[in-house]
Amino acid sequence: MAGYILALDQGTTSSRAILYDDQARPIKTVQKPTKLQTPKASYVEQDARQIWQTQISCAHDVINRAGLLATDVTSIAITNQRESIVLWDKQTGQALAPAIIWQDRRTASYCNELAANQTIAQQVQQITGLRLDPYFSASKIAWLLKHNPNIKARISSGQIAVGTVDSWLIYQLTGGEHVIDVTNASRTLLYDIHKLEWSETLCARFDIPMAILPKVLPSDGDFGRTKKGLFAKQIPIHAVLGDQQAALFGQGCMKAGMAKNTYGTGCFMLMNIGQDAKLSEHQLLTTIAWQRSASIKRIDNLSIGQIVQSGKRMLQPPKKEMTYALEGSVFMAGAIVQWLRDNLGMIKQSCDIEDLARQVESSEEVVLLPAFTGLGAPHWRSDINASIVGMSRGTTKAHIARAALESIAFQTYDVLIAMQKDSPYPLTELRVDGGAANNDLLMQFQADLLGVPVLRPKDTEITAKGSALLAGLKSGLYDESIIEESWQGDHIFEPSLSDDRREEHLEKWQQTITRALVDI
Repeated sequence: MAGYILALDQGTTSSRAILYDDQARPIKTVQKPTKLQTPKASYVEQDARQIWQTQISCAHDVINRAGLLATDVTSIAITNQRESIVLWDKQTGQALAPAIIWQDRRTASYCNELAANQTIAQQVQQITGLRLDPYFSASKIAWLLKHNPNIKARISSGQIAVGTVDSWLIYQLTGGEHVIDVTNASRTLLYDIHKLEWSETLCARFDIPMAILPKVLPSDGDFGRTKKGLFAKQIPIHAVLGDQQAALFGQGCMKAGMAKNTYGTGCFMLMNIGQDAKLSEHQLLTTIAWQRSASIKRIDNLSIGQIVQSGKRMLQPPKKEMTYALEGSVFMAGAIVQWLRDNLGMIKQSCDIEDLARQVESSEEVVLLPAFTGLGAPHWRSDINASIVGMSRGTTKAHIARAALESIAFQTYDVLIAMQKDSPYPLTELRVDGGAANNDLLMQFQADLLGVPVLRPKDTEITAKGSALLAGLKSGLYDESIIEESWQGDHIFEPSLSDDRREEHLEKWQQTITRALVDI
């Protein structure tokens, strides 16, 4: 069956569109940057219009540059930056405020006040699998409503909608479908991951009217078709996944115990833990990895489509298969390199960081603590500031560059240790993706710290591929074997550091964190 999947990958710093053929191979990519705005300390915003305009522009351009027509596209897949929030008018489709991005920390004091009540903090984790942190969407929505009283007054009229970036894109693509995928819903701090519904308790806690929230669908649900005139045909949207869940799917981590780490703007390690939502006891998150709609089963030789309600002969409703994951979120990964490039001018391009870091044998005593927006898992300390320690007169920018790369690996190590305590599955390998996964120096140091092989696929932009695979499976373009067959290895980084040297590195890192906590 010939056809193509159009994957829309809306990230923190860019929008991309990638076309995949009937063998799940990427044939053309178009990418356009988006701008972050920081109008105040701790504020991180984007123009929601720009998110949409760059994304739809990429979609049209990639079809044209591939020499195809919209009629060649079987279905659309969406993957997106998670936790970021858009508030819009349903009638006009216009955003009513800047999008508040996942890195935003303006609600830190509000979350800290709530988290001080252990009962509330435990309730949040029990229901959502998450933590009370400004990273997630609920406090962002609450802030928007509180600081825009004119918007809150219009809610009763049914004109106001709120959603994560996937929801915003779907609304624009379809011309009015207000829906959200279950993986994105599970990142809002408002969704019950056990009952699979919006939590009335938490919506009331954050004073968020449930009427403004989107309808939640499975990851391979029917999200609607593109509105007439947007493309040459109305294309169905067959799959939506938050970016990290999409990477887990794209890496082929279909069995419990398999894990991946994405090195993007932030750093995100996810481990498939199967069909039970086991809550973390070591400061990690439990999140929905994906939900797939299984086929309707036959009973008593009934064919699909027949509904017989007499006696014992009844067609079972479609079963929605749920998979959960443990997640450790690191706020600053590739963003550290961007900081060295844009704020300090140490490098001209992000890819220059490896050559600069290789100019020295080690970072010596230099440690960069990248708490620019606090520390994420497993520390969850929004009150820690970034710092560089251990410098001397002999310190050069090469030492700082190497320390910056090492800080990414150190943060990942902390997450892994917590994950191993939570999971009954020992980690035997780590699959990696994202832009910084192309950095050989970083990947080797990561393997050395973890003590397990690090596997890098040929295609490190695995996020879009994950959503494309799911859309292809839903539409019938692919069969299940494509998940394993399409994963091709590029390089395996084997651990090579001695135990003593490894412990020296880890001790230096831990001392830096301890010192930062004491200084608060």
